[in-house]
Amino acid sequence: MRQSTEHRIQRGQVLLAHPLLEDQNFQQSVILLADHDEQGTVGFVLNDPLEYTLPQALEGAWPALPLHVGGPVDQDSLFYLHCRPDLIPGAHSIDGFLHWGGEYDVMHEMLTRGLLHAGHIRFFAGYSGWSPNQLNQEIDEGSWAIIPGNTVNCLSYQADLYQALKGHLPPDFRLWSNAPKEPTLN
Repeated sequence: MRQSTEHRIQRGQVLLAHPLLEDQNFQQSVILLADHDEQGTVGFVLNDPLEYTLPQALEGAWPALPLHVGGPVDQDSLFYLHCRPDLIPGAHSIDGFLHWGGEYDVMHEMLTRGLLHAGHIRFFAGYSGWSPNQLNQEIDEGSWAIIPGNTVNCLSYQADLYQALKGHLPPDFRLWSNAPKEPTLN
């Protein structure tokens, strides 16, 4: 077991799951940290697409944009990352460029009017959440590696994102980086 240390967790950082992480919700996950404070941490899984588009999952008129699993918490709710706080008031800044949330009705109107495009916004069902100090404990246990957020385009989906980023894993993780998602099926 590793010695416990206080990690410098910040908004905009990206978590890479340990290649052998057994939690089904987070196997080979890449997670953007959208918020972190004394009340806990919120993030969104960047590499878990759903088979549904917005109009298939939501009522009303929506453009045919993809929907992703943001995490296991509150999966009946829609969350969104975007780079247009000028069009979506009330958004929370992640790193000055990326934002999350904001006024839902305004966002929907901007989408239907064609002012927001696929490269501006990304949608998630649910989010990933950690209580205070929980993420530090999981990092100490070796479940996650932290990499800089600017290594990932968080507004576009990349099918092999985990594989593309595994070079950023710490040396003790890299040994396992070619392991299959389900090692018992190998």
